[in-house]
Amino acid sequence: MATRKVVKFRGENRHGDALYFCEIVRDGVKVTCAFGHTDTPTKQPKYTERSGERAASLADADRRFEALIASRGKNYQAQQRTEEELPAIDETLDAGAFNPSLEAEVATAREPAATKAAASVYADWLQTQNDVRGELAALFLGGQEDDARAWLANNPTKLFGDLDVKLHNEVYDLIWEHGFLRGASLKRQSIDSDTVLAELTRAFLALPVARLVTELRFGLAGYENDNDWSDTLAAIAESPQAAHLRSLRFDDYTSEDCEVSWTAFGDFSPYWPKLQALEALSIRSGEGGTLGELALPNLRKFVRISGGLGEAEIRAIFSSVWPKLEHLEVWFGSTNYGAAGKLEHLAPLLDGRVPASLAYLGIVNCEFLPDLIEPLAKSPVVKQLRTLDLSAGVLMDQDVDVLLRHADAFRHLDRLDLSQNLLEERADEIYARLPNAKIGDQRENYDDDRYVALGE
Repeated sequence: MATRKVVKFRGENRHGDALYFCEIVRDGVKVTCAFGHTDTPTKQPKYTERSGERAASLADADRRFEALIASRGKNYQAQQRTEEELPAIDETLDAGAFNPSLEAEVATAREPAATKAAASVYADWLQTQNDVRGELAALFLGGQEDDARAWLANNPTKLFGDLDVKLHNEVYDLIWEHGFLRGASLKRQSIDSDTVLAELTRAFLALPVARLVTELRFGLAGYENDNDWSDTLAAIAESPQAAHLRSLRFDDYTSEDCEVSWTAFGDFSPYWPKLQALEALSIRSGEGGTLGELALPNLRKFVRISGGLGEAEIRAIFSSVWPKLEHLEVWFGSTNYGAAGKLEHLAPLLDGRVPASLAYLGIVNCEFLPDLIEPLAKSPVVKQLRTLDLSAGVLMDQDVDVLLRHADAFRHLDRLDLSQNLLEERADEIYARLPNAKIGDQRENYDDDRYVALGE
């Protein structure tokens, strides 16, 4: 029987009840590395970093394995190396069978029962074609989730091909629904990664397992001022999934990866016509991108998070026609970081030129928020809202009088979010007139310096 050698290194450091570990594995030409710690209450491992690569040869894999131990494993007090001869496995990517009509039924179904029924029919058909996706889906649909997860862990290459080494690090947060992959997140692992996000996206969407994906989220395409998601969006628009993609998010990074103000997003304007099924869109970046005409007839949720939103983007957002929009959330930012928002830019909104479906309005992280309270109170748009989010702005105690003068306009709301502003001593007055207000934590007021929560 053919075998393969799997070499493992494990390093451990114990601090009190916490166990910190490093796991480096060479399995054939694949080298994977994982770092984390054991959660004290549950004793379950929590991974803080994972990476993987496929070497050109066994010799190259051995060299990489030893280099990782020398550079990253040496700091662990307890070290153990093991070798196993395991049965060889078929790591060939399953070619996949395709049935566009059955795929469309699964991809476009909305109600859970209808989606499950369509998925069951498609899984049965895939099994008749000896497609491994049918076998996996049958396990999920049959309530055998543990067996399905075990099959995934033991057969990643059959579904993900050469991208198997990127699972849990650059291809992660996989979402399975009724046995089929419906969502995923993709990113460059770090500044040292050689991955090109657009190429990773194109390769992922070309996989048979990704045919039914309807949700995509992205981390950074570049670090240190060179982020640009336009090629990534082009890869999405060119894919078969574009026609049924429902959720698209460019926001999966933190300030430890890159500051928002350093993060441009690129030119998205050419690609919206290919994304007509899109229902949710979120973009987190600073100034430095082009939205263009956002003609998205099925959009229900739009979130634009910025520390410095430029005028062209603001005009594009508030002039867009989204007949089904329910949630509009715009973070304006600081003039120190390029924010150009003014009260006049919100005229279409304040005049009531919004869809009747709009129930959530967020004017967030906004420097001109004090000047906006009275126009909002008098605007017809407020009457239809259930949530008004004015968080992370520059409201101070001296602005509370105007808010309370117009309390009647806001009392019908389920939620008036004033959290993370600069209020100090008037919370009780606000609650007395507006019990629906959420004040929560406020930011420090430094000598009446009005500064928004997110700039850099």
